[in-house]
Amino acid sequence: MTIERHPYADFVHRVEKPARYLGGEYQSVVKDWSTVRTSICLAFPDLYDIGMSHLGTRILYSLLNARTDVVCERAFAPWVDMNAELRSRGLPILSLESARPLTDFDVVGFSLQYEMTYTNVLDILDLAGLPVRAADRDEAAPLIIAGGPVATHPEAMAPFLDAFLIGDAEELLPRSLLLLADWRAEGLDRHEQLRRLAALGGWYCPALYVVREDPRNGLLVVDAEASEGPYPVERAHVEDINRYRFPTDAPVPVAEAIFDRVSIEIARGCTEGCRFCQAGMIYRPVRERDPDQIVDTVMEAMDRGGYDEASLTSLSTADYSCVSPLIKKVMERMRERRASLSVSSLRAYGLAEELLDEISSVKATGLTFAPEAGTQRMRDVVNKNISDEDIRTTAHRVFSRGWQRMKLYFMIGLPTETDEDVAGIIHTAAEARDIGGRYHPRRKVEVVASASSHVPKPHTPFQWAAMDAMSEIERKQGLLRQLARERGMSVKYHDHRISYLEGIAARGDRRVADLIERAWRKGCRFDGWDEVLQWDAWREALAEWREATGADPGSYLGTLPLDGALPWDHIDVGLAPRFLEKEWKRALKDRLSPPCGKPLGAQVHHTNVQDAEADGRKLICYHCGVACDLGQMRSERIGFLDKLGAAAPPVASADDPTPAWKTVRTNSRGTRLPPIRVDQGEVHSYRLVFSKLGTVAFTSQQDLLRMLPRVLRRAGIPLHYSAGFSPRAQLSYGPALALGVASLAEVVDVHTLIDLPPDALVARVEAVTDRGLHVLGAARLGEGALACARVAKLAEYIIAAPGTWTREDHERARDRLRLDEPVHVMAVRKEGPRRIDARQGLVGVEVGVPTAIEQRLLGLEADTPLLRYRTDLDAGGASVRPDDIARGVLGMGEQTPPRWAPARTALWGYRKGKVFDLLAPEAALDAAVDAHLPQPLSAAGLAALAG
Repeated sequence: MTIERHPYADFVHRVEKPARYLGGEYQSVVKDWSTVRTSICLAFPDLYDIGMSHLGTRILYSLLNARTDVVCERAFAPWVDMNAELRSRGLPILSLESARPLTDFDVVGFSLQYEMTYTNVLDILDLAGLPVRAADRDEAAPLIIAGGPVATHPEAMAPFLDAFLIGDAEELLPRSLLLLADWRAEGLDRHEQLRRLAALGGWYCPALYVVREDPRNGLLVVDAEASEGPYPVERAHVEDINRYRFPTDAPVPVAEAIFDRVSIEIARGCTEGCRFCQAGMIYRPVRERDPDQIVDTVMEAMDRGGYDEASLTSLSTADYSCVSPLIKKVMERMRERRASLSVSSLRAYGLAEELLDEISSVKATGLTFAPEAGTQRMRDVVNKNISDEDIRTTAHRVFSRGWQRMKLYFMIGLPTETDEDVAGIIHTAAEARDIGGRYHPRRKVEVVASASSHVPKPHTPFQWAAMDAMSEIERKQGLLRQLARERGMSVKYHDHRISYLEGIAARGDRRVADLIERAWRKGCRFDGWDEVLQWDAWREALAEWREATGADPGSYLGTLPLDGALPWDHIDVGLAPRFLEKEWKRALKDRLSPPCGKPLGAQVHHTNVQDAEADGRKLICYHCGVACDLGQMRSERIGFLDKLGAAAPPVASADDPTPAWKTVRTNSRGTRLPPIRVDQGEVHSYRLVFSKLGTVAFTSQQDLLRMLPRVLRRAGIPLHYSAGFSPRAQLSYGPALALGVASLAEVVDVHTLIDLPPDALVARVEAVTDRGLHVLGAARLGEGALACARVAKLAEYIIAAPGTWTREDHERARDRLRLDEPVHVMAVRKEGPRRIDARQGLVGVEVGVPTAIEQRLLGLEADTPLLRYRTDLDAGGASVRPDDIARGVLGMGEQTPPRWAPARTALWGYRKGKVFDLLAPEAALDAAVDAHLPQPLSAAGLAALAG
C-alpha cells in the first residue's frame, strides 16, 4: 500500500517517528492474501523501536513467511501520541505490511516478554476493535494467542487471551496455524478449536480450566479434576535448534531500533543456574548453534541488511562452549567489512585474554558485566558463580586493554540481603574503578553501577520468596545514593513503584486480571516506562480492586508456603517438582550449586580439542528434570571446536592482528590520540539524486543517515571511511527535508573505493533500496568538487490537497505570495510555535498541475491543482516548510486536510550567480536549469537569485 492511500496518511506526520506505523522496511514481506490458507499478525506490546530488536519476533516472522500457505504480518503498540490520534479519529491499529485491521487476521499472536506490557496488550485489542476479554469475543473474532517467557505464568492474563503457547514455537506454531485453518473450514466453533489445540500439547487454553482457592495461601490455582484441558500443560521443546537456522532476512528497521544491528542467538538455555533467573530455568537444557552456521548467518545477515555491526547473544554468551575460537573466526570475516562485533551477557570470570583482544580490535566503547550482588555471601545465595577475585581479575584485563568504561549490573531486595550486601555494590564498583585508574592515571575511568529491584519470578527457586516492600527498596536505594556520593561513583536504579506492580503481575492469579483491566481503563499504558507510568491511576485501580474483590497485594508479594499450590503449577516447564525447592533451601543456607554441564571446578569450557579430550572429569548434573545427554553434550562441544580449527592451545603468531589496545597513542598529558590514518585505496566520488516517497518520506534526517550507508553496503559498494576514534562512511548529504514531505530530488555525495560507470552504480544501488527510496541519477565528481550541501541552494516544492483546495484557492494564494509584503504565520516546530515570514527566500510561485513523473511517483491525478514555488535556501527558504506556506496563504489550520501532498520536486545548485544541474555542474548553467524544470523559473526569480 502506498502512503497516499494509507489510512494514517493525513495525520501521521504529527506524531513522533511516523515510520513506526507505516511498514515498508527492506526485507519486509507483503503477500497476496488470496493465495494463502491462514493469516497471523505478530503483535508486540511495546514500541516498534523495542519490538524490532526482539529475536523471537524475527525468528517467527521469517519462519512463517517462508511458507507459501501462511501470511505473517506485524503490529506494535502505538506510542502515547499515536494512541491519542487513533482514538480521536476512531481508527484501528493496522498491520505494517498491508495496513489491514487486526480483525482481518485469523490469529493475533502477542509476545509476552515483560509483565509491565500487560496493559498494552489490552490497549492493542481495544484499538483493534476487539473486546478485551476472551469470553466477550464472538466466533468471527481472531484467535488471540500469546507466547514468550511470561506465558509460563499466564493466570493474570488468562481472561483476556484464548491460548498461550508454552515453550519453543518453531515446530508447534506453524503446525497449529494450519490445523486451525482446517478446523475453521470444517465449521468447528471456537471452544472445540481450543479443545483440539490443547490436545496437541504445548498449548494452555484458559477457557478449558477451572480455578479454585488454595487454602494455604489464598491464591486461585487451576483445579486439575474440574478442568477440561490436559493437566499439566507440558512445554513445547525444540531439541536441536540447528534445524531452524537463525534468519538472515529480517526486516531492516526504518525508525531506529534500540539494538540497531545484526543480532544472532548462538545458544538457547543456560548452565549457570542463577536462582533468580526465570529464563535460565525454563529454557533448559542449553542448546548451542553450530559455529559454522553462526559464522555464515552473521555474514549473510550483514550483507543482506547492509549492517556494519553484529552481536552474538544468548543468556550467557561467555558460556558458549567454543566462544573464544568462534569470536576469532567471526572477527576474521568482520575485519574485511570494517564492521564491529559486540558480545552480550559476558560473565565476570574466566574471560580469556585472547577473547578480550579480539573484541577490542574493532570496538572499545565499554563492556558490561553482571555480578548481581555486592558480597560473596550474597552471590552464593543467588548462585552466581563469581568470586571477588574474578571481578578484580576481569577489571585488570579490561582496563589494561584500553577500555575506560565499564558497567556493572546488580540487584537489591534479594532474599536474606543485609545492608552490608547493599553497601558491597558500591564497594565492588569502586574497587573496579580504582583498578582502572591505575592503568589510566591521566584519563577519566568510569564504572557505572546499576541496581535493579529483585522481583521473585515463577519457576525459579525464589518463587516462594517475599519481595521487599516499596519503602524498604526506597531505603536501600537511598543507601546506595549516599555511599555512591561518598566514593564519587555513579549509580542507577529502577523505579520501585514499577517493581511493585511487576511483582503483583508476575505471581498473580486470575483475580489480578481485574486489576490490570481497571488500570488500563484509567489510561495506564507503557507501565515499564518511568516517564509514562501513571502511578495515581494505578493506586486508584488498586484501591477499587481491593474493595471489589477482597484481594490483598500482600498475598502476591509475601512469602509463599512451600506446601501451597501456586497459580502456575499447571504449567510444566520440564523441571522436577522438588528441584526448585531444593535450590531454595540451599539458597537460605548460603550454599552454592556449581554450573551444570561443566566439570566440577570449571568456570569456562576448553578452547581447544586437545584439552577437551584430555579432560576426563564427569560433567555435573543435578537431575533437575530435564533429560540431558551428557555424553552427547561433550562430543558436540569437541566437534564444534574441531570445526573451528581449534585443535590445540593457540600459539602466538606474527600473522595475528595486533590488538587495538597495543596501538593506542597518547600525548604527553596522557590524552588519547586518534589512530594513525591508514591508506584505504583510491577514492572514487559520485553524486546521487534519489527520491523519498512513501514510508521513507516520514523518516527523519537522522534515520536517513543510517539508511543510505546500509543501502550502499547491501549493493556491495565499498565505502571510504573517515579517520579518528569512530570511523564513519564518508557521505555528504544535501539540505534536510521536513518530516512527511516527499521528494523527487534528494542528493548525496558518496565516496567509494570502487570505480563504476554511473549507470552501473545506479543499477546496483536501485536493486537493494528501501521502498520509496529510488536512485534517479548519478554522476562522477571531479577532484576538489564542492560537497552537495555547499552548492544545493535552490529548491522547488509543490503543495496540493485534492478535494480540498480548488484552482481558485491556489491562484489566490499565488497572488498573495507575489505581493511585496510579509506573510506572517505561526510555524509549528518541535521546540514550540514561532512567528515567521512564509515569503522569506521565495523566488518564484505559480499555479499548475502535476507533471507526468509527479503523477506517477506522488500518486496525483493529472488535473490536480497545485501550488508550485521555488525558494532560495540560503536566503531563509530553508527555514520555511510547505505547511508554513499552506498556513500562511491557504488557510490551513492545525489539522492538515485529507490527501495533503507536499513534495520537493527539484533541487539545483547555485553558486557565483549561476544556477546549475547538480549532476552536471560543468554544463551550460542556465540551459541546464531550463532542461530540468517542469516549467522555467521566472525571469524575476532568476534576477532575484542573481542579485
